[in-house]
Amino acid sequence: MTYKEEIYTLRELEPGIFRIGNSGVFMDLIVGEHRALLFDTGYGFGSLKDVVRSITDKPLYVVNSHGHVDHACGNAQFGGAYIHPADLALCLEHNTPAYRKMELNVAEVPVDFDMDAYLSLGTGALEPVGEGHIFDLGGITLQVLEFPGHTAGSIGLYCPERKLLYVGDAMNNFVWLFLPEAQSLDTYIGSLHKAAAIPFTHMIQSHEPDPVPKRKLWDYLDLAEHLDYETGLSVAAPGYEGDARICTRLGIHHDDRSHPGFAAILIAKEKL
Repeated sequence: MTYKEEIYTLRELEPGIFRIGNSGVFMDLIVGEHRALLFDTGYGFGSLKDVVRSITDKPLYVVNSHGHVDHACGNAQFGGAYIHPADLALCLEHNTPAYRKMELNVAEVPVDFDMDAYLSLGTGALEPVGEGHIFDLGGITLQVLEFPGHTAGSIGLYCPERKLLYVGDAMNNFVWLFLPEAQSLDTYIGSLHKAAAIPFTHMIQSHEPDPVPKRKLWDYLDLAEHLDYETGLSVAAPGYEGDARICTRLGIHHDDRSHPGFAAILIAKEKL
């Protein structure tokens, strides 16, 4: 059984636009006439490279949406990746053996998984990338946009030819703004307004299998701009010892994720 069959899912949304899934995280492969681009490398379990090469043999750009362990731990399979400089240290930290080992309890790994090799994999070469950089794939272009909030160096990619906005974890139904690397609520709101001004039709998010219509941004903005921390649900947030609360839109329970207007933020008090 191949790695692709064993632990990865593969779906073509439209010609040249692919989603690759593993352990609740989605990576995106965009294939142009001359080159391809992989947005995020996930946990790096098994051979993501084999999956990518089963789709295309074109020269490949690899780009990280941010530095977290579930988005950048497959970088070394490709020799490295582009990443925003503000998340460089975070990416290096999350690629250490200690961080990699913590994630194995949520992992979907190959039958013949080599733990020692995985723990020591590292990042490969990390190249800086920032606002306005354009990756030209031939017939498809992807423009880098800075969306700080979830982390300082969170970026997205805008594809004008397909009217798609790849956002990683920068904006979604359940944004995390409690970890030390998270930025302020106002910074996150600024990123939402920036996204709203872009003429896209659908967002591609790292933890949602399907494209999300642009109108969902207004749910995120409504929550963020009217956030009531005092009525939020206090929870034990992973990797955080302070007071963090789940705050949702007025009238929508934090467990009601099937509600069409659902939006939530897990936020620490110091990020307000």
